[in-house]
Amino acid sequence: MTADPIDPVRLAIPSKGHLYEGIIEILKTAGYKVRRASDRQYEATIAGQPRFHVVFMRPTDIVLQVQEGRCHLGVTGMDVYAEQAFEAQEAAVVVPDLGYGGCRLVVAAPESWVDVGHVMDLVDLTAEFKAAGKTFRVSTKYPALVRQYFRKWGIYYYQLIDSEGALELHPSLGIADVIVDLTSSGVTLKDNRLRELAGGIVLDSAACLIGHAPSLSSLVAEGETGPLALLLDAMDGVRRSEGLLHLEVVGSPAAPGTETAAAVAAYLRGQGAQHIARGEVWDDGGGPGWRVTALVAAKRLTACQRALFDLGASRVVGLPARFVFDRDAASTFDDLKERLAAQVAETSRG
Repeated sequence: MTADPIDPVRLAIPSKGHLYEGIIEILKTAGYKVRRASDRQYEATIAGQPRFHVVFMRPTDIVLQVQEGRCHLGVTGMDVYAEQAFEAQEAAVVVPDLGYGGCRLVVAAPESWVDVGHVMDLVDLTAEFKAAGKTFRVSTKYPALVRQYFRKWGIYYYQLIDSEGALELHPSLGIADVIVDLTSSGVTLKDNRLRELAGGIVLDSAACLIGHAPSLSSLVAEGETGPLALLLDAMDGVRRSEGLLHLEVVGSPAAPGTETAAAVAAYLRGQGAQHIARGEVWDDGGGPGWRVTALVAAKRLTACQRALFDLGASRVVGLPARFVFDRDAASTFDDLKERLAAQVAETSRG
């Protein structure tokens, strides 16, 4: 099932949790406000976007529905997608990191194992377990990823314990010897007397946007004014603007022989500002002045304002940047279009 130009574009979103909250905020900022009457409603529309039909479901189900083509686009965790990617050949990653939900899938062992600090130590340890007639047990919710990762390190003698509950207790309860689980800060592991092994990052994960490959081809064919292009362009603009202010610094001409605007621009450049531009301005009375505009990290502005006044600025204004579009920046839609074209070319050569 692919997207027909006259059919709705079905977008699957997690029904709750941080994956839900993050994408709802991104879409809202991008001008795609989701209309959902309550958290018990599993279908919704997007204001002013009649082609889009939103459905809510579990992140694990989203990959399957996108794979089957029942949903054309879906938001899930990269960990969830990667675990099912071995069986979801029709589901493709459109945006690998939406800018929120960051975490990592790691191998963690009890802190009391002082001789086990690196994942390579498990090679000998699992062999020792096997020689002693014992089974080395690994608790995880990601069996496919763990098998692939352990195979890379030459770890073969182990048994996977599949569990959907809290894995941190498994070593202390004797259910497993080590765990492979998600962590962001590592605090939960530490609180349960577990330690992340060096070299033990199985996967870096974040919220991602995936799509049904045949449907993506149809939607890309609708061109730069089609619903997919407009959505991806808007999301690009929002993601590039995150944490940035559009800064305007205005002042009167300095004493003869000085370059106040140039000094301000140089200072902002040193503070990591982007897209710096200088120009002339005139006040209501026709008096001349100068203006410097830039994009600057919001967290830096307060620390900059006194220095800007010392350089000769008379006014400093910072406004939230809702969208940032840059001619030279990568475009998700253009990148997707090129990837799909390359796949078609590769298939035809095969």
